[in-house]
Amino acid sequence: MKKVLCMILAVTTYYLLLTTYCLYAKQDTPVPVFIFNGKPVDAKAIGMGEAFAAVSDNASASYWNPAGLKQLEGKYFTTCINTSQKTDASDDDLFAGDSLQGKKLIFMGFANSKSAFSFRPISNYSSIYEDKKIELRVNKYTFSSASQYTDRMKLGINLNYISAQLGVTDLVNPVANISDGNGIAIDFGLLYSASEFAKLGFSVENSPGYIWWTDYKRNIIKSHIRTGLSIKPADWLLMSFDYENIASLKKEFYHGGLQQTLAKHIFLRQGIISEKFFNNGDLKSLTIGGGYELKKWIIDFAAKSYQLANTDKSKVTDYFISLNIPF
Repeated sequence: MKKVLCMILAVTTYYLLLTTYCLYAKQDTPVPVFIFNGKPVDAKAIGMGEAFAAVSDNASASYWNPAGLKQLEGKYFTTCINTSQKTDASDDDLFAGDSLQGKKLIFMGFANSKSAFSFRPISNYSSIYEDKKIELRVNKYTFSSASQYTDRMKLGINLNYISAQLGVTDLVNPVANISDGNGIAIDFGLLYSASEFAKLGFSVENSPGYIWWTDYKRNIIKSHIRTGLSIKPADWLLMSFDYENIASLKKEFYHGGLQQTLAKHIFLRQGIISEKFFNNGDLKSLTIGGGYELKKWIIDFAAKSYQLANTDKSKVTDYFISLNIPF
């Protein structure tokens, strides 16, 4: 009889402990899937349709393909600003899929041919999601290193520290919580010179990437892959093509870009981005831009036009400006 009572007590205690654990176990972070993607950076790259994995020839290379840092011929400070967004859509529609929600500064860093250090906001999100008011701030700090592996091949790596803060207010049961997060991520890049006129590029972001929270389960930041080809058939013309896979969105994108040298140190750029293989008008984004170089000071600007994925298919034009300053 004592053995039976002991067994019943043990089983009861086990289930009580299990119930208590389930009540207090960490839950998944209540955030949308795109929240850690941020925005593409650098007006030159954006003006070329974001087809930059095999180009990566300026101080933003740490973002597009860290192997491209080996192409720099000096030390640079760089920054990119999303100056404005023009649209007839409401802010709710405009920011529904935008993790930065109109934040101006989207990239800043220092770079040379061997290494780089950069700062990139990933999220400045504030919205209602799953009956909760979400406020999320995430910033990424990146140290980059590049090396010449062979005469034709360059390699690069990014080591990222991620700082985050998440505020959640339950609108059903009025309870608020603020949680701090710290994360790490590793990026890899490769740049191969197939000939004097053609280059191949490959980069993978967040391979792996994690954020640990004080009050929620660990976030796995899904990978972001780019592979590209650049061709320079003449001194005045550069063509580039990229394939992009964003695992968090389960989407693929195709990019194409051109850069023409109109006069010494004056550049004109055009590009296209398509979710299908350049055959679906509703899913295309068009880009245009230009650049001017003066005594190694480089200023680039770009505009990106696209449609929001809402019922009205409202048009949006994003404007960007980048500055590269030697030091």
